[in-house]
Amino acid sequence: MPSASGPRLAVNPIAYWNAGTTADRSTANLGRAFEELSGIGYTAVKADVPSDMQPGRYLTWLESFGLAPALSLFSGQFADVTTHQAVAEQARVYAAAQASFGQRFCMISTIEKEGSPRRTHPAVGFDSDPDRLKVVVDGIRLCCEAMKAEGVQAALHTHVGGWVESEHELRTVLDDVDAGLLAFGPDTGHMSWAGMDVRQVLLDYSGRIVGVHIKDTFQAGIDRAKSLDLDYDSATRSGGGIWAEPGTGQLDLLACVDAFRRGFVGDYMIEVDIPTVPLKECHQIAYDWAVANLEFGQ
Repeated sequence: MPSASGPRLAVNPIAYWNAGTTADRSTANLGRAFEELSGIGYTAVKADVPSDMQPGRYLTWLESFGLAPALSLFSGQFADVTTHQAVAEQARVYAAAQASFGQRFCMISTIEKEGSPRRTHPAVGFDSDPDRLKVVVDGIRLCCEAMKAEGVQAALHTHVGGWVESEHELRTVLDDVDAGLLAFGPDTGHMSWAGMDVRQVLLDYSGRIVGVHIKDTFQAGIDRAKSLDLDYDSATRSGGGIWAEPGTGQLDLLACVDAFRRGFVGDYMIEVDIPTVPLKECHQIAYDWAVANLEFGQ
């Protein structure tokens, strides 16, 4: 975890394992990514165990690249009350692994399966329902309690394509779940795509932010996706043009960071789901932007 003296720069290697037609989280693929990322200068990566590795080997393997584990993310589905206990157990197991890596926080998010209403009509709060939202809040609260039992505090991470997508839904969850159970782990890109007043939300909940995904967006891509009612994958992959390397899009990232940076000691996590340039160049652009605009330790 970052020291109490200040924040840390980290990176999510999602662009590497998500580059093909199917996800590749193998040690071979992630190992190549980590060699490249550490060569650029990154010293911490999102703490995700490769698909072909036992958790007990993860830290030693990661350290062989000169990297440390950074804030991770548990994704669950919370709209069905009958599955709440099972999802909470999954969250507990995930938190236990994170605790073994020395993590004190872990993001929690909801994103629905492909073909679901929110993924078919993303970023517009499709089929919003207060009764469903209450069920989702209850499910998230149960997961928070399960994670806390393992010594890990959950941090809400809103994501386009899930039932916590709009600004109203985000605020409802944070207002209804006690801050002692649920911190805040925002994603500037997903908040921007969903049409939130990103800076104001970050300002209003600044005291609960323990980590942030630094992600830029192209407004033209957002406008195109909404006007054509593109589904999630079409909006982000097939020439959708939503995700941008930090500093190259239209989101005022510095204004966003300024809303909470005073006293912040968590992870600034670079995340570009779909790069506009080759992978190494993408992450070099992001690293250079961070060095020029953020204050962080190694």
